[in-house]
Amino acid sequence: MPTSTLTSSLPLTETGLLKLDGRAPLQTMVDADNAPALFKQVLRRSYTWQERNDTSIRQAALSPDRGPLWAAALMAWDAQALFEDGNTVPYAAYFHRQARGQGRMVGLLIAAENPARRWGVAEVARTKRDTPIVAAVAVVETDGDIVTTARVALSGVWKRTADLAQAPTQLVGQPLNQEAIEHVARAIAQEVNPRPNYLGSVAYRRAMAEVLSRDALLKCLKSNQ
Repeated sequence: MPTSTLTSSLPLTETGLLKLDGRAPLQTMVDADNAPALFKQVLRRSYTWQERNDTSIRQAALSPDRGPLWAAALMAWDAQALFEDGNTVPYAAYFHRQARGQGRMVGLLIAAENPARRWGVAEVARTKRDTPIVAAVAVVETDGDIVTTARVALSGVWKRTADLAQAPTQLVGQPLNQEAIEHVARAIAQEVNPRPNYLGSVAYRRAMAEVLSRDALLKCLKSNQ
């Protein structure tokens, strides 16, 4: 991977979004001073330094099985897939083949960090270096005390690598508090559709979906206290 693509800051579009060049290595995001801290954390967790330098942003976005936390973070942050014709579609929709742009995907657009946007990550794994058995990434935006957007993406609890839960939309229009979080976490546990394997049964993965969704949302709550 050429080192010439490395920059100290991610470029901004006219609309204020951060542009991720699909040809650039993942390490670009770790090194960029304006990259959201969520992505720095999940990339360090999911890929070694060598992998981050050898794997492009486009490669990782198109093949997320190696880094399901990365895919979940993109979905929870509402990343947009950018195409050759300049059009965009939500990464979650593109990932599940619900939407397509013209030509090949050439990069991603993500929102910059701001005080109204809070996030939390929770996971369970056999060891610190293993791919999480189940993980949850929550992103909540508020206007004052009222939730305007809430997204929780989970891995390890669907037939696919990662996906957004629908239950967190119930938080919109109300204050973020522990009672509301408990209700949404229970709803997520009923919504998920896990595939069992030797690492965890359906019942285990469903239980972890509730626990980890709650933990990730509580981190969003505590970050504003």
